[in-house]
Amino acid sequence: MKKTQITSLLAFSFILFSIHTSFSQCNVEIHLTKSMKNLEKGFQFSKSYRVDGRGGARKRIEYTCVFSKDTNYQIQISSKDGKSEGIIATLYDSRRNRVISTFYNNKFLPGFTYKCKATGVYYLSFTFKGSKSYCGASILGFRR
Repeated sequence: MKKTQITSLLAFSFILFSIHTSFSQCNVEIHLTKSMKNLEKGFQFSKSYRVDGRGGARKRIEYTCVFSKDTNYQIQISSKDGKSEGIIATLYDSRRNRVISTFYNNKFLPGFTYKCKATGVYYLSFTFKGSKSYCGASILGFRR
């Protein structure tokens, strides 16, 4: 092979790889907008969470939250097609005891509301079950 053919082949390969990589990235902003629309009236936006499983390479994504006693918190999830299919959000207390989850009776729920019983550190974990996209977003809202 001539040097120019090899250079052209390498350049073409690089372009194809770049296109594949850019299309396979998780576009969280689309999902955040959908999650915001699902936040119930009376809840104020607090924080957003990126749920990027990197195509299945990450099995669990965890965030730390500080919740206050007697405050209601709401988690909303959005993934492919605006649904929460394939992504499970689970809230754990400071001792890592499971408090509530969006996977109930073998169904994916788009979110949950939790009235905090004790001020402290909580852990919000996202896992994937039967997911095809491994991409989504979640928002946290609160109401006192």
